[in-house]
Amino acid sequence: MLRFFFWFLLVVNAAVLAFNLGWLGNWPLEAHEPERLKQQHHVTQLKQVPASVALAPVAPPPAEKKDEIIACLEIGNFLQSDAPKIEEKLKTLALGDRQSRLNVSDSASYMVFIPSQGSKDGADKKVAELRRINVTDFFVIQDAGPLRWGISLGVFKTEEAAKQHLAALNAKGVHTARIMPRTVTTNKFSYQLRALNSDEKAKVDALKADFPTQEVRNCQNTAYGKN
Repeated sequence: MLRFFFWFLLVVNAAVLAFNLGWLGNWPLEAHEPERLKQQHHVTQLKQVPASVALAPVAPPPAEKKDEIIACLEIGNFLQSDAPKIEEKLKTLALGDRQSRLNVSDSASYMVFIPSQGSKDGADKKVAELRRINVTDFFVIQDAGPLRWGISLGVFKTEEAAKQHLAALNAKGVHTARIMPRTVTTNKFSYQLRALNSDEKAKVDALKADFPTQEVRNCQNTAYGKN
């Protein structure tokens, strides 16, 4: 029995030696590194890289650039009769809840006027004279008081603006007009346009050309009533 194990171990050791020396040929499951490289496809295209390069962190792809928010603007102040026109223009911006309408009290402190004509007939006669010299921006004052049947030719925030208007009327031939301090509060409205990007701001600038007398200003931290 011992003789059997002796010869068995001798045969096994001889087989292992022959395998390691390659006397038994290349087996399909050969795992030596040089032989495995020979069996790979496109071996000539393999490229060695330094370990520092192989282990370097991969930079993430650049983030998609978003439109930068650059402005919050208010445009106004408009009369109520202007609402349909301006709102039709603002629809093209498609701002949704970034657009709101604000109530504004617009005060004027100086009035250019023609004193009372004493009666409706006198006021009508003066109106006809104004029309003949192409003065059409006026209204007849009918409220009770010393100015009843007088004619307002405009109200202005500053005395300088009132003086300029009076000079223009004088040049047309209106010589009975005067200036008086008077605060008249007019209910107007403006629109606040929030979180505008550069493209949207450019569209607002273009829209402003349709309303040359209106002011475009940066949003203020002022209490307004919203509609």
